[in-house]
Amino acid sequence: MSRYQVAGFDATAEQVAIIDAAIAGESFAVPAFAGTSKTATLNAIAQQQPFKKALYLAFNKAIAQEANALFPNWVECRTAHSLAYRYVVQPSQAMMQKLRAGGGFIPFQDIEAYAEKTPNWPTLGRSRFQINLAISETLTGFCNSADAEPDASHLPEPLQDWLHSLKPHEQSAFLMPLLASVHALAQAMFDENHPCAITHDGYLKLFQLRQPQLNYQLVFLDEAQDTNQVLKALLNRQSAQKIWVGDKHQQIYSWRRASASLLGEPKQQYPLTQSFRFGQHIAQLANLLLQQTGEQRVVKGLAKDYPINTQFDPYAPYTVLCRTNAKVFEVAEFCIERKITFEINGGLDQVAKLIESAYALYKGKLAQVKVSDLAIFTSWQEFTQVADEAQKNEWKHIIKFVEAHRDQTLARIARLHRHCASGSQQISQVFISTVHKAKGLGFEQVVLASDFEAPEADANDYIEQLNVLYVAITRAKKVLKLPKALNQFFDQLAEKPANKPG
Repeated sequence: MSRYQVAGFDATAEQVAIIDAAIAGESFAVPAFAGTSKTATLNAIAQQQPFKKALYLAFNKAIAQEANALFPNWVECRTAHSLAYRYVVQPSQAMMQKLRAGGGFIPFQDIEAYAEKTPNWPTLGRSRFQINLAISETLTGFCNSADAEPDASHLPEPLQDWLHSLKPHEQSAFLMPLLASVHALAQAMFDENHPCAITHDGYLKLFQLRQPQLNYQLVFLDEAQDTNQVLKALLNRQSAQKIWVGDKHQQIYSWRRASASLLGEPKQQYPLTQSFRFGQHIAQLANLLLQQTGEQRVVKGLAKDYPINTQFDPYAPYTVLCRTNAKVFEVAEFCIERKITFEINGGLDQVAKLIESAYALYKGKLAQVKVSDLAIFTSWQEFTQVADEAQKNEWKHIIKFVEAHRDQTLARIARLHRHCASGSQQISQVFISTVHKAKGLGFEQVVLASDFEAPEADANDYIEQLNVLYVAITRAKKVLKLPKALNQFFDQLAEKPANKPG
């Protein structure tokens, strides 16, 4: 019998090693594969140390709320943004007004007014909108970094690629005014007496720049693979014991400047490899993906499960996982046509607002665009152009949906609202989710939608494509059904040698 309990069961040898190290006061990382009860293991650590004031940092609000119900009351469960909000925004009425003014983002009129653009800036064929977008995205890159000042590394990748295609003197002539504008805008955003709006990433960055010392003895960082450099810099200044937990193979937020390398920050590591969610058949598929990344460890599944693509029961509740929100809509419409009850993970409101804002942009009704990502655009043409240039696949699907339905777009959304269940997933036949929203969840039966395509080995984002697929298949507890393209992909992986690390 183990001397520790984790979620009511005897701790495994791996979990015992982790709890012992924590009690000894070590700071370390826990590389934890999918379904290995990492949060329950952190809770077991907290239960063993009631004398330590602890902070649990979660990736999003939903995870923080779940953790708050799980952890003992001496552990404070928050997101990094809520922590920064408490120290930076909440004490200042002026900061609260700045945040409300922009709805959490920088309106383009603020960029026009406060970015202090150089009058003779050689834009080299970039439109006024493209310049504003470059300033906005570079500001976001700076806010997600550990740096004290904006620099060229904060530019979005497509813009960096474009700059590299220019002659050296053209690069410098464009870059210097751009960084000066970003610097001016950042200073305006950070100044509570300045009318410029502030973003959520902006007040987190300001919190990090103030170099606070937090009053905690123990800090848990969950989903560390989705953490960016600004939070790393904030945590590295703390004298508290630190335990960072995550799975680098579940890093699917690189577009938000997340870095799986943060899992390697504490040099001492204690892995979790035994999954308690799925069996050996799913574990075998997961290991095929892990091998392609050079991973040397293997995830171990439970003894009992079903062969892939077998035992699927369409009359029992099942989950459909999609790559994009547009596919979520398509699956929901399929359910309506066949009178199948369904629920959408997180509700319909967020997806509906995205479609409604896109439609408002399509109709030229800019005042009705309520989604911050789309509010930066002044026309449908700008939106479609940027979606194409920046390879924004989610936006491309939204564009396709709106252009397909045109004046019937809002009617389609209203129909979805009428049919979408609002209760728990138990009352619905089908539970529909994007893979990003399904992180941390598990389901008895999982079907991957047809918008999952085989990862392309020569693609720049090949590893992230593998990660998205790894997250998707490891949501299944018993039954997993794959589209034809993925069946062929896994057959090919089984026949090829694994990649070597590095």
